[in-house]
Amino acid sequence: MDTLPRTLVVSEAPFGLNNGFGVTLGTFFSGWTDDRLFMLYTREETIPSTQRRERSAFADVPGHGGRRSLLPFLLGKRPAWRGHYSARWLHRTLRGWRPDVVYTMVFSGGTLAYASWIARHYGVRLVAHVADDGLETETGGARTSVAELMMTADVRVSISEEMRQEYAARYGVDSHVLHNGASEELFAPAAVPDARGDDFVIRYLGSIVPGQHFGAIEDVAAAVRSLAAAGLKVRFEIWGGSWTRQHAETLADGRAVVYCGGIGQAEGFTLLKTADLLVIPVSFDAASFAKNRLSLPTKLAECLASGAPTLVYGPAGAAPVEFCRRHRVGSFIDRRSPDRVTAFIHEMVTNRAAGRAAAKPGREFVRQHYTAAHARDTFRTLVRDAAVAAR
Repeated sequence: MDTLPRTLVVSEAPFGLNNGFGVTLGTFFSGWTDDRLFMLYTREETIPSTQRRERSAFADVPGHGGRRSLLPFLLGKRPAWRGHYSARWLHRTLRGWRPDVVYTMVFSGGTLAYASWIARHYGVRLVAHVADDGLETETGGARTSVAELMMTADVRVSISEEMRQEYAARYGVDSHVLHNGASEELFAPAAVPDARGDDFVIRYLGSIVPGQHFGAIEDVAAAVRSLAAAGLKVRFEIWGGSWTRQHAETLADGRAVVYCGGIGQAEGFTLLKTADLLVIPVSFDAASFAKNRLSLPTKLAECLASGAPTLVYGPAGAAPVEFCRRHRVGSFIDRRSPDRVTAFIHEMVTNRAAGRAAAKPGREFVRQHYTAAHARDTFRTLVRDAAVAAR
């Protein structure tokens, strides 16, 4: 029997969230039985869904560093205090369960430090997977440098090729590249007809965070408004969760640009497949670029797999732009130009069939190399090998 290792997951976000972290963790750990899995998450605001809730716990890391928190820490009632960690709290929380391996999917150095300590405490190997580049800015009171944490991790995984190259230069370490793939459901025909009428429908599915998407997504919205004012039947639909609703609504006018609210995964797949154009915006702001350029959004493979034309609009050097350039998939505009965006959309509106035909090679590329099944198999191999090596 192919038994998966007992894996302790340490991350900022728990299972079941409808965001990049939640969707990716769901893909990776599909098939793990509950007795072989436990999750510690370090951001209290990320409330877990019912999915494996009984197998997860909030670890208040880095926690409050005040003097009043010292006694609860010493008594094992708090997991962390000023960069120190409580073995008593950990044992009580896991209720005697012991991992074969520790896997951490992180954006912060503080969570990485905690996962590293847990792996050392149990004498097992650490698989460190960096999904966003906040290691140096979100240190969380860690007493060990990020460079040392990266060097001592037993297996290192980066979310993009750009991250792998950057971390090789920055920390002197190599890493595997692994990001979520596209669900097989995206390759099936749409289950229901799309009620869009004659309008050319552009869609963005995801949260709208000012430091990650604004500027780029503003240009797309402005282009659609100008084309609609010129008489073209074009509409831009923004679908995203309520936590960034206020940002989405600043872009909407209720006619050419519409905020449509949150959506579940299955409904989201239908929206992707039935769009005339999908957009992935990446902020052109210099400070945002430095922070976000290494991240590869989960939705990129999904958009390409849907069969709908996909436009990545963001600066050269950003991971999603370079993914499209490297693999010759999708379309991208890699310098800020509202006029180029307007011209691109106008061309797509006037020749829908050509746009969808041009998207077919990208869809086939994802089917061959970047499905969720591919990602899951690669992940299982990394984690299983790490667990076996520790014995």
